[in-house]
Amino acid sequence: MKTTSILIMALAAGTLAAQDEPRLDARFQLFAELAWPAQIVVAQPNASTNINDQPGRQTGIGFRFLGEIAPAPGFYYELGGMFDASSHFTYSGTLPGGATLDMTDAKLTNSYFSLGAAWMPKFGDNVTLGLHLEARGEYLRVQGGVNSSSLGGTVQQDQSVTYLVPWARGSFDYTFGDPGKNLRPFLGVEGGWAILRTSQTRVPDFTNGNLDNRTVESLAPHYSGAVYAGLRF
Repeated sequence: MKTTSILIMALAAGTLAAQDEPRLDARFQLFAELAWPAQIVVAQPNASTNINDQPGRQTGIGFRFLGEIAPAPGFYYELGGMFDASSHFTYSGTLPGGATLDMTDAKLTNSYFSLGAAWMPKFGDNVTLGLHLEARGEYLRVQGGVNSSSLGGTVQQDQSVTYLVPWARGSFDYTFGDPGKNLRPFLGVEGGWAILRTSQTRVPDFTNGNLDNRTVESLAPHYSGAVYAGLRF
């Protein structure tokens, strides 16, 4: 995600926070997210054989701002995003029939911005559970060389897509300090899953250096896990 987009959203979050009544809960959090890109077919030497590959797991850093909605205590609006996370493809070997394929120089980069809502019931002064629904504008980019004897050497790839996908997350966090304080730190964990997923419809053509958009979208992670820390104010 572009740095300017992150800064704009952070400024907007600050403006919204300033408009909240003092009794409403507002939170700013930083998170580290671990996600697993999906597996795709990268070659089909014959009608009965598929060669699959999957980029390695990715760790990204991001932020979220959450503000309690005045007419509906316990319900929050959210906005945030994750900076670039990337990992390389892993397949390198000889295909049936003798051709070679090396995907290890190609990598997938993923980032997103998000807007959503959450229901976050509190248990006492310290524990909060959360159910979150959000729309993510995911940016995916495949770049780097694909080397194959059938291609006559290495062909550089560079294809990117941005598309909207709904995600759901579940969270648990614990807040430290006296409930009467203006600023209280908290720590939490969460798990997320994509509600809709794009499926691959054809074997990639690496000859022109540009994969079709649907194949790139089908690499998007289906699941993620994260730890986060922040301040309530």
